[in-house]
Amino acid sequence: MALNQKYTWADFLKEHPDFKKKGVKRTSAEGKKAFESAYKTKIKVYLTERVEKVNKMKKSATDKKKALTEKVSAFRKAKDFSKAKTYQEKVGAQDAWLGRLDKQASRIKVLQKNF
Repeated sequence: MALNQKYTWADFLKEHPDFKKKGVKRTSAEGKKAFESAYKTKIKVYLTERVEKVNKMKKSATDKKKALTEKVSAFRKAKDFSKAKTYQEKVGAQDAWLGRLDKQASRIKVLQKNF
């Protein structure tokens, strides 16, 4: 979901019923200013939570990758190359997942700088 869909005018009006009572429109100067300030605070909170989630996923993926790498080395020592190959593919999948998480984290950092 896009960032502009995370916090909408309807959400803003639910949190600030006084603007609804006044009949302030989204396009008015007062409405724009109030909504933008509320939007920035909500999105900053959302982005920090997202960074925490990504870091947690990175940690679990790294731990899983280490465990799979140890299995691969154990299978290679036992000269069971067919199992080593399948586990090596799983290690590669974890490595790709870590790369995608890094890309996500860098995008989030750029968004945080813009707000």
